[in-house]
Amino acid sequence: MRVVSIKNFKDDARVIVQLLQYHNKAYLQNIPSWNVQAGDIVICIAELRLGLLAQSCYAPGFSTLMANFFTTRSFSERKKYNDAWLMDYSRGTSLEMYARRMSDAFAGMTFTQACEFCYLRLKIVLVAIKTDSSDLATMPQVNPPPDCIAMVGSIGYFIADSTEEVERAMYYCALCHRDVDDPTQIKKCACQMEAEAHEDDELVKMVRGGAPPQQMTRARDDLYLEGKIWSFIRRYPTSPARSITEGQGESEPQLGVDPGSSIKRQPEKAQAQYDSTGMFHWCPGRPIESVLMSRQQAARAEFSGHIVICVISTPGSQIVGLHSFVLPLRSAVIKPEEIRDIVILSDHAFMRKEWQYILNLPRINIVRGTALNRADLRSVTLNTCKMCVILGAPSTGVQMVNVDNALIDKSVILATLNVRAMKFSEDEAVEMVSSQPPSEMGSVSETDSMYQQRKSMQTRARQTGYEVPLITDLIRDTNAQFLDQDDDDKPGTEFYMTQPYACGRAFAGTVLDLLMITSFFNPVIVNVFRTMIFGGASLELEKILAEGAGLIGGTNISKPAQLKNQVLVNQFSISSGPLSVHAESTYGGLFIDALVSFGRLCLGVYRKMDPTDDSSRAAKRFVITNPPEDFILDPTDLVFSLERPEIKTVDPKKGLTAFLSKREE
Repeated sequence: MRVVSIKNFKDDARVIVQLLQYHNKAYLQNIPSWNVQAGDIVICIAELRLGLLAQSCYAPGFSTLMANFFTTRSFSERKKYNDAWLMDYSRGTSLEMYARRMSDAFAGMTFTQACEFCYLRLKIVLVAIKTDSSDLATMPQVNPPPDCIAMVGSIGYFIADSTEEVERAMYYCALCHRDVDDPTQIKKCACQMEAEAHEDDELVKMVRGGAPPQQMTRARDDLYLEGKIWSFIRRYPTSPARSITEGQGESEPQLGVDPGSSIKRQPEKAQAQYDSTGMFHWCPGRPIESVLMSRQQAARAEFSGHIVICVISTPGSQIVGLHSFVLPLRSAVIKPEEIRDIVILSDHAFMRKEWQYILNLPRINIVRGTALNRADLRSVTLNTCKMCVILGAPSTGVQMVNVDNALIDKSVILATLNVRAMKFSEDEAVEMVSSQPPSEMGSVSETDSMYQQRKSMQTRARQTGYEVPLITDLIRDTNAQFLDQDDDDKPGTEFYMTQPYACGRAFAGTVLDLLMITSFFNPVIVNVFRTMIFGGASLELEKILAEGAGLIGGTNISKPAQLKNQVLVNQFSISSGPLSVHAESTYGGLFIDALVSFGRLCLGVYRKMDPTDDSSRAAKRFVITNPPEDFILDPTDLVFSLERPEIKTVDPKKGLTAFLSKREE
C-alpha cells in the first residue's frame, strides 16, 4: 500500500521494493503505474535465496560465490590469517559487480573477444553485455552466443575489486592506450570527453526512464500474451489438487503407487513440453495425491542422483515459496533426460499450500514425513542423492515474539545434525551407475558435452551422513556455529568468514540485504543476477505469473525451448577432459582456454581445504571467487562456470588476436 501511495503522489517516481515472500510479487506487478522500463524494481529475498540454493544443487558453493557479489567488503594483503585457505577466500569476497558503458574501442568485438581483452589487458572479468542501451526493457545477455557483437554505447557488466578497475573498460582508447602494459595507467584521455557526455545521457535514461520507442510493439505483445492466458484458463482447471481435495474433504489422501509393487524410478521418455516462454519444462497440472508417497513407497522407489528438499514446518507455518527453488532445476537449458527427480520430505498438509504453485513442473515427488525422523530420511535414500537441502518454513509474526535468536533455527539445526549422525548399511549402499562409460566422456568438444560431464560426476553411495552433500538454510546467520562441531570458527566470527558459509554448506537471507543498495546505483544488475540464478530473465514470464495462473503451456501455447538468452551454471573438474592440461598450471590459462575454445566463462574455484586429504569423499571445500591470473590450480579443484547449451566449440579464427590483426589492417 505504501507503493500505491507513492505512485498516486508521483506516478513516475522510481521505486525499489524489497519483499520477503515471492507470492506477494504479483500485487506490485498489477499496480497500473508500476513501470519496469522506468526503473521500478522489486527484490524478493526468498526468491533469490531459494534460487541460489537450487543452483547449488548442481554446483555446490554457488550460493556463496554469488552472494559475495552482493556485498561491499575490502581485502588487504597485509592482514594475517590463521589458516592458509582464508587468504584465498577473503580475496574473493572483496569482488563486486559493476555496470559501465563500454569504450568505443570494443565496438565490433564479439563477447568472447571483449571478455578475453578485458581479462588480459584490463584485469577485470566481463560477464554480461547489453548491446541496445536505449531500450530499457532489454535484458542483459550473460555470456551470450558468438553472434552477439558489441555496439557503440553498449553497457558491460563486470566483476572487479573497485570502481577504479572497472572504469578501465570505459576509458580505454585504441589510440592512446594501445601500448600501455600497466592497466593502472589507463585513465581518461582527451578522446573520452565526447564518450563521457554520451554515457551521462544513457545513465539518466536508465535511472529515470524515458519514452520507450517500442511502446506500440509492446502493446501488441501484451494482447498476444493475454490471448494465450485466456486459451490456457479455458482448457485447464484452476487447480487439480484443490478441486480434488475439496471434493474429498480431509480424508486420508489416496497414494499414487501400489505399496506392494516395485517402483524403481526410470527416466521419463515422454516428449518434452515447455511453458509459454520456452524457458522452463512444463507439464499439465496434476493433483497432489498423484505425487504423494509413504515412507515405504519412497524406499521402494530407489531414488538415485535425485535432489532432496526437507521442509520443516508447523501447522501455522507460512509457505516457503518452493516455486522459486524448483524453477532453476527445470530450466529449458537442462535436457529432458538430464532432469533430476525432486523429492520433497515434508508434512503433506503443509505441502497442499505449496502445491498450487508447482503443479505444472515435472518430476516432483512428495514423501510424507519430517527430517527430524531418521527413518523418514533413510527412506528418501540420502546416501545416493545429488544434494540435500534443509529449509525451515517461516512462522507467523505472533509465533516469533519473544523467541530467542538461537532457537529460531532450532528445527533446521537439529535436522542437519540428524543427517550428520546417520550411517548407511551395505544393503543401502547401491552404486549410482552412470549411463555413459567414463571413456566416452573425455572430450568436451563432443555434442552435448556438458550434459555428459554432469553424468560422469555422479556420486557413489555413501556410508555416513558426513558424506551427504548438504545445505542448511538459516534465518539467523549467527546460528551457523551450531551446524558442525569440526569447524574451527572462533566466537564472534562474521557469518561470511565462517566455514559453513565459505564452504557453501550454510546460507542465510541476511547476506542479500545489501542488494537494495546495489540496485539503487545499478538498477539493471538485478536482472543480471536473476539471469545467472534462474537461467534467464523474462518480462513475459513476470507478467504471466502476475496474472495468477502460474506457468502456462499446452497445445498452441507452449513454445520450443528458448535457449538464446539462457545460461547454464556448471561445475567441472580439471582432473579429466581436454582442460586437464591446466591442472597444476595457472588459473589465467584455464580461463582463456575455456572461454576461447569452449565458450565457458569461469567464475571461480571450489577447492579442498586440504588438497592432500584423499581419505574421504566428504573432504571440505571452500569457494575462491575469481582467483588471480597466476593462481596455481590443483588437480582436485572444481571450477565454477557459466555455459551456453548451444555452444559446442568456438572458432579460433574469431578470437581476439584475429580481431586486433584485422583492425590494424
